Amino acid sequence: MHIFERHITSLRSQALAVLAANQARAADQSLGPSDRNAAAFNIDEVQAMLAILDCMKPNLRPKEARQIAARIRALLEGAQRGQVVRIGCL
Repeated sequence: MHIFERHITSLRSQALAVLAANQARAADQSLGPSDRNAAAFNIDEVQAMLAILDCMKPNLRPKEARQIAARIRALLEGAQRGQVVRIGCL
């Protein structure tokens, strides 16, 4: 496996762990509503990041790399404004 593929696999594993943790927090009735809502928002962000990672391939062309970078920027900017950005493959 190439280094790039190992990095993507590692990032995907980390994102799945974060997703599981946030799903548990969102379902935890001992937490307040604001904490559960924050966890639910984080779930949407992680799912968007997983969608980006699922689109990654080791031989990206420069145009594809720029499009993915733009989608990541949109995701990050949306998170700062409290909005969820839906991300799909190119």
